[in-house]
Amino acid sequence: MMRAPSPQLITWEELLKSFQDVPESFESDDVQATFLPDDGCEPYIGYIRVSTWREEKISPELQKSAIEEWARRTQRRIIGWIVDLDATGRNFKRKIMRAIEGVEAKFAQGIAVWRYSRFGRNRTGNAVNLARLEYAGGRLESATEPVDASTAIGEFQREMIFAFGNFESNRAAEQWRETHEHRRNTERLPATGRNRFGYIWHRRWDPKTEKLQKERYALDPDSAEVVLEAYERKVHGREGFTTICAWLNSLGFRTTMGNPWEQSALRKYMDSGFAAGLLRVHDQDCKCTEMSSCKNFHLLPGAQPAIVDQELWEAYLEHRKLVKDQPPRERNATYPLTGLMRHGECRRGLSAFRGGSTGATVNGYGYRCNWYIKSGGSACDGVSITRAKVEMSVLTFLANEVAPGVDAAPTVQHRRQDVSRARDLAKRERERLTKEIKKLSDGLARLRADHAVNEADYEPGEYEAARDKIRRDKAAAEKALQEVVEVETTPQQVDFQPLIVGLLDEWDTLTVGEKNGVLRKVLRRVSVVRIDRGRGKRATSRVEVHPVWEPDPWAPRKVSLVKQPKHVVPAQKAPQLAVVA
Repeated sequence: MMRAPSPQLITWEELLKSFQDVPESFESDDVQATFLPDDGCEPYIGYIRVSTWREEKISPELQKSAIEEWARRTQRRIIGWIVDLDATGRNFKRKIMRAIEGVEAKFAQGIAVWRYSRFGRNRTGNAVNLARLEYAGGRLESATEPVDASTAIGEFQREMIFAFGNFESNRAAEQWRETHEHRRNTERLPATGRNRFGYIWHRRWDPKTEKLQKERYALDPDSAEVVLEAYERKVHGREGFTTICAWLNSLGFRTTMGNPWEQSALRKYMDSGFAAGLLRVHDQDCKCTEMSSCKNFHLLPGAQPAIVDQELWEAYLEHRKLVKDQPPRERNATYPLTGLMRHGECRRGLSAFRGGSTGATVNGYGYRCNWYIKSGGSACDGVSITRAKVEMSVLTFLANEVAPGVDAAPTVQHRRQDVSRARDLAKRERERLTKEIKKLSDGLARLRADHAVNEADYEPGEYEAARDKIRRDKAAAEKALQEVVEVETTPQQVDFQPLIVGLLDEWDTLTVGEKNGVLRKVLRRVSVVRIDRGRGKRATSRVEVHPVWEPDPWAPRKVSLVKQPKHVVPAQKAPQLAVVA
């Protein structure tokens, strides 16, 4: 049985870099020289952490002085300092890990801290990393808490100190959570006040007048127009985030942190919806710790003025949804329907394949289910169709949508009545949910006010149970509101008629990229469904076109207002159109 290889130990040069990456007043004179004298003093790494919790912002100088005094008193030698400024103790994504690696590499006997709480305030993280430190033969020493952890009672005392620190951290987190909820629900401000691109942040404390004022965000005339153009470039110009970043940087604009714009920062900013007058709120029922990247969130109306109107914001969301569902190679069109083809059974993409009916093979002769090919036929039944037929079916559908007198057709008229009824229902549901959300917000505010004044009237846990129930009901209503708004804001077919007419008239003269760009604006997808005709007969297929002016029949919905009919177009040529395959 083979043994697992030993982990790569940190080198002295790597550890030295961690020592030097501190404020100038903390730099050791000659860190490596401390190893030279054989004075019998055990080498220790000094670790200093300044908390993000304002009440715990103990100055680095005070922590350093206490550790130095402890070292002189106990005849230990500090070989270097590792400092985490404005770092939370609720996780171990900090430089403290470098200190542990230094002990594992036998450069030091242990880590010295001002108090044990500086090591960390997370129960699991403390246990795991302390065990790692002690497994390497190292020790954790507190300069102000004389505890001998080598004894049973000493170890118990240290665990009690860690447990109390964890309790204090959780208590502070609850207080901040209530503060954040008050800012979002009552003041309609972001949970944390800071500068936002496109806005001027007026703090509650005005340093110029030295007076309190109402916190608010006002439009920045210099950058607000740039934000609007960035959204327009993304939606209408179909430009990528990288291209827009290059454009912003070329104009001299920087992030609120003073850094050049890069793809992830711009995507996060535009997806947040802040420029559309919205606040991104993490779902309270979600227990994850990575809230910035979690997909469980909802959007609430904010107090800041909107740079981007509702129509452009909805178009941006739809564009982002379409792009996310596309593989990178589908974003550059090779054929008119690139990125739009889907298999109706497995709902995966259809890829173009080589073939031909006259003996000669050509690229892009037809489409077939890529998932069926990759799975060896075990994932779905597969489907294939020639490109000429599916393109003609799409053009036939678009021509029928704008053909004179089409509204008089019973089936189309019935479908439009369904859509109109869905929007009416969505409007009434939106009004009801808006009132319900306001009612719940007011109820939560009254509950908090009554609890603050008459705390003795509540049984243990009664206030918390009532508060949590109102929060859950409010979150459910907010989610439902987002869904009905999507139904209500579904675009009208008549808005796309000029675009469709121009596409049909200029089909033979447009480039592939231009055709694809127009089709992406009017269609969600083109679904191909396999039709089995019985034993011994070759299967055929039909085309289902899903336009953007109707609710998505594939979208999972919790609020189902009406059942949306599918548009089924036979995969055959239309006599009034001539299409070159």
